[in-house]
Amino acid sequence: MSKKVLITGGSSGIGLSLAKLMSKDGHTVTTVARNYDNQSPNEIEQLSLDLSKVDQLSEYLKGNEKLKKAFDILVLNAGYGRFGSLEQFSYDQIRHLVDTNLISNLFLIKYYLPLMKTNGGGDIVLIGSESAIQGGKAGAVYCATKFAIRGLAQSLRADCATANIRVILINPGPVASDFFEKLDFMPQQGVEFIIEPEEVAKMIVAALDQPRNVVCDEINMQPIKRSFIKK
Repeated sequence: MSKKVLITGGSSGIGLSLAKLMSKDGHTVTTVARNYDNQSPNEIEQLSLDLSKVDQLSEYLKGNEKLKKAFDILVLNAGYGRFGSLEQFSYDQIRHLVDTNLISNLFLIKYYLPLMKTNGGGDIVLIGSESAIQGGKAGAVYCATKFAIRGLAQSLRADCATANIRVILINPGPVASDFFEKLDFMPQQGVEFIIEPEEVAKMIVAALDQPRNVVCDEINMQPIKRSFIKK
């Protein structure tokens, strides 16, 4: 059955791979991202939206006819990484990271949850991180946002179970995407040290394809080997 799907962070990486896969499967896919510089299939509707501007988000959602509707599947994938000791962050940098990685997700769920309930149910997929499971050096702010996403997923799951809304959390390790583009480290070269975004997309689809009475609470994905290098 064709479903209406909204994917945030749909311009590259996991979001773009998932959008292509679900569109190919016959679903109606809408993506949002700050900027688009890729060639996506014409069937995918791309909307430009800066999710870090959370003060404007609710009004934007209410005013955009393409977003002012019930989606069957909501995939919250937008986010970025910034690392360093806490005192190295400016107050603005802390706020921007928290707004993008956490607050925007809370606002989107608050907006779409009542629509999903009215529509008889749906699925919410949250893209967490290995940093949602264990904190690490130089990761205080980033890990805080991802730990919060994990707690959000667990609480939402309990709140939404009686409304036929499944909440799925995916925690990938290092993914071959632009995540590392502006960071001073990256995974070791070699396919055994990194996950392709297409594999994460396939895992999301597999979780969504489970019977409605089955929810994949939390899925952790890692490359078979782990090693990082300085750029």
